[in-house]
Amino acid sequence: MKKLQKVIILGDPGLDGATALSLALADPNLEVLAALACAGNVSAEQATRNMQAVLARLDPPRWPRLGVAPVVDYDVDGRFWHGANGMVGLELPSAPPLNAPSSDKLLIELARKFPGEISLLNMGPCTVLAQALDREPALVDLLQNVVVVGGAWRDPGTILPGVEFHFHCDPQAARRVIHAGFRLQLVTLDATRSLVVSPAMMTGWNELSALGEFMRELLPPALRLAEMSHGIEGVAMDDVGALLALVRPDGCKMRSIPVDIETQGEITKGMSIFDTRRNNHGGKANINVILQIESAVFEQYFNDLIRH
Repeated sequence: MKKLQKVIILGDPGLDGATALSLALADPNLEVLAALACAGNVSAEQATRNMQAVLARLDPPRWPRLGVAPVVDYDVDGRFWHGANGMVGLELPSAPPLNAPSSDKLLIELARKFPGEISLLNMGPCTVLAQALDREPALVDLLQNVVVVGGAWRDPGTILPGVEFHFHCDPQAARRVIHAGFRLQLVTLDATRSLVVSPAMMTGWNELSALGEFMRELLPPALRLAEMSHGIEGVAMDDVGALLALVRPDGCKMRSIPVDIETQGEITKGMSIFDTRRNNHGGKANINVILQIESAVFEQYFNDLIRH
């Protein structure tokens, strides 16, 4: 029997986060151990509700454990891109979680239970991962690898010029994580700009599958929001980049680079600094940075799971 890759999803589910979780649950090669909620695109309470709602909507044969998002108040959110509830107003039934642990505590529990076996996909601000690291410094060795969606190399940025949203929310946590010593890949905005679901891509999707039916509910209103509010014909799927980095590394262009995060700048808070100087004064590359993901790989992976 084929051994499945154990995965934990940590995110602030807006549209792309909900989609990434859905794809991971549908991937026959992955065992999703937990869905850990965190604040970011939406509040902590809404993030937990969205995680629970996606699990209830898809009702996978093996339910991941749910982690409750710790309460944190950032000075920004992602409702402009994802709608008021992070799901473009789509209301999914969701029962309040009973006795569910906080996301940071559940991460530590599972990492201890399966040392060296878990890939963590961090699709939101790094706050929860940094909190877990403070509680359990051995997390660096307990996790097999970590994929973080964040940062912008040459991309113009989202929340500020040259600044990516996740890192802007909590730059101190992002800096803590990237310097901790994890076996870490960073999926930048440069890589995820090619990950877009267009109306043409949705042609021929299998609506009879749970995944296909859910995508048919979630994505059409997201397409309308993108066109009306942002003037683009397609829904950005940044968080799916973390999943592709894990399951389709052949479609990713990667480079090892010394990376740091600006934590205090008035107009650069959360800016990721990539030291690509020829003489960087001995600075060692601490991050494997994914700079490009092939759009064809994204579309094939997405379509294969929906048509499965």
